[in-house]
Amino acid sequence: MGYYSRQTKVLLHYAAYDRACDAMERWPTGQSRTVTPDDVVGSPGQFQDRRYEAFPRLPLLWALAALRIDPTRFTFVDYGAGRGRAVLTAARLPFAACVGVEFSQTLHAEACDNVAAYPMDRLACRTITVVNVNAADYTLPSGDLVLFFYNPFTAAVLDRVAEQIEAAARAEPRDIRVIYVNPRRSALFAGRPAFRPEVVPLRVRAKLALFGLGPIDFFTVSDVAPATDQAPASRVVAT
Repeated sequence: MGYYSRQTKVLLHYAAYDRACDAMERWPTGQSRTVTPDDVVGSPGQFQDRRYEAFPRLPLLWALAALRIDPTRFTFVDYGAGRGRAVLTAARLPFAACVGVEFSQTLHAEACDNVAAYPMDRLACRTITVVNVNAADYTLPSGDLVLFFYNPFTAAVLDRVAEQIEAAARAEPRDIRVIYVNPRRSALFAGRPAFRPEVVPLRVRAKLALFGLGPIDFFTVSDVAPATDQAPASRVVAT
């Protein structure tokens, strides 16, 4: 997706839905921020300045609906939580808990402010936390999980996180779903046998293709790698 097409969709989402939600936040999540190495926890490695941009709320809600799960059984985890938009959006559903993982100390503090000040009558989940930790060092909670990624970090970190997810599935067999917004078309998750493509309803695929911000991959993570070759990931491509 071209830059201008993507920005046009961001503006459309802002005008139609996100602006009203941003008004309820102490730190509006629609504002972009630059994260610098001196603001992050953990080892920055080859980290360079990165631009934080939040994912529109409606496509996230559509993607969550596509999973066809009972959210009361699941914990939602957002990798690269920023100011907490995805966590607060997911908390509109009755998840058992919603967790944001953010390695920027500034963004973490702002996300905590947003969670604390958000109108509770707008939320169905009552257990919402944002942790200030490097994703490579984060330990997944027990129980069934929905893991959300919006192009949050480098391929090296994503590879390590994928290994942790696989290890968690082996240590405690459970239902783990992954939603990966993948504008760079990385095949990292799709190349791992434990990450099994998830079938997405046609109606949701069409909405995400028209109004999403790029390809979205859906996976179920198995505790044992299947013996057969894997089909390509179920991907929604926005033109």
